[in-house]
Amino acid sequence: MTQTAKEYAAALFSLAREKRQEAEFSDALKTVSEIFRCEPEYMQILDCRALNASLRSSLVEKALGSLPEYVVSFVGLLCEKGHISEFFDCAEEYGRMYKHFLSVSEVEVISAVPLTESEKSALISKLEKTSGKKVSAHYSVDASLLGGIIVKSEDTVIDGSLRSKLGKVKEVIEK
Repeated sequence: MTQTAKEYAAALFSLAREKRQEAEFSDALKTVSEIFRCEPEYMQILDCRALNASLRSSLVEKALGSLPEYVVSFVGLLCEKGHISEFFDCAEEYGRMYKHFLSVSEVEVISAVPLTESEKSALISKLEKTSGKKVSAHYSVDASLLGGIIVKSEDTVIDGSLRSKLGKVKEVIEK
């Protein structure tokens, strides 16, 4: 993620805070992201420097006019400044800032086998109790772990995998 994307996202989040519309802006950015994912050609048109800035702004207003005006203006500004290609990074950074604002911690949980719903609930409860924050988890499976789980957050990795434990045993034996 570029510094430019972080700065644009921070500016938009600051405006959202000022207007007390953090959730509305977040929802609008998700909507725009979905539009751009479903219609990648639209984003390419908005990135086309051969079209003048006013035409690109007009296209943004027509397509996104039902969204909050500041988000529409934000997308227009990205077009005008030639940074529309960084929209997804801006939206991702805004989402990260919004979750931090809500005291939500994002974690990635990697397990050797798929976790049951009760295991997921127990893990989330334990993580929320430990961190003091609401936890949003994304799950994936990696059979090479052999057993156990790895939990990754922004600044912490908890490796409780059997692969890691066997690696430590191997190190001790080799010494």
